[in-house]
Amino acid sequence: MRRVVLLALLIVSGPAAAGESADFSHQFGDAWAHYRDAFYQSAPDRDDRPATEEALRAFRSAWSGLIRRWATQRPPQFSEDREFTAGLRAVAEIASEADHQLGHGALGQVHLTLGQIRLLLAELRRRNGLQDYADELDAFDDKLSEAGDDDLDQAELSPDQFVLLVEQLAVLAYLAERLEKRAPPQLADDAAFYEMVEGIARQVRGLKVAVFDGQRAPVVAALVDLRRSFDRFYLLYG
Repeated sequence: MRRVVLLALLIVSGPAAAGESADFSHQFGDAWAHYRDAFYQSAPDRDDRPATEEALRAFRSAWSGLIRRWATQRPPQFSEDREFTAGLRAVAEIASEADHQLGHGALGQVHLTLGQIRLLLAELRRRNGLQDYADELDAFDDKLSEAGDDDLDQAELSPDQFVLLVEQLAVLAYLAERLEKRAPPQLADDAAFYEMVEGIARQVRGLKVAVFDGQRAPVVAALVDLRRSFDRFYLLYG
């Protein structure tokens, strides 16, 4: 599985600090790959409990190792962050809650609970002045969630629904463009990445065509297809 390390390295002085920074990022990336898998497998259109259980178990184990290694000795890129250790433990608590929900068969709730981890890590990056490709993915995901089909209960779009969707699509088109333009350097030669990200941009344009047609069914179908494609994209490159 392709892996894009979520937390970018800060410039640190000295080989020892650089080594520790890289060690943390590598260990984090290993854990994060399991998180992405659990988040993807628990999505409503996947609803795969066995795969979610396996991925969540692997994530919790890897994250526990991360805490053991770094809770008392913050990595260089977070050396000034007094909330760093608490943040690591908060992630573990959320993962534990998701595991408890999974044990009770609430797979839909598991997906929502795991989503809280992304918010925690976005705040961690913001607090430490880090920018990462995950921020671009989160922005697209947030806007796509707003463009849900929950209120599309009539055969034709109402004028208010049409205006709202057009506004949301304008933002989605902009964010889809950023997904390509702000690709991490390590993906510069990844043809599969660009094929997927360009496919997402095409689907956004296709959704716009459906909205201007004014019929509910094509809009809902286009939204479902776009969500599936983006979830797969996030699994690979988030």
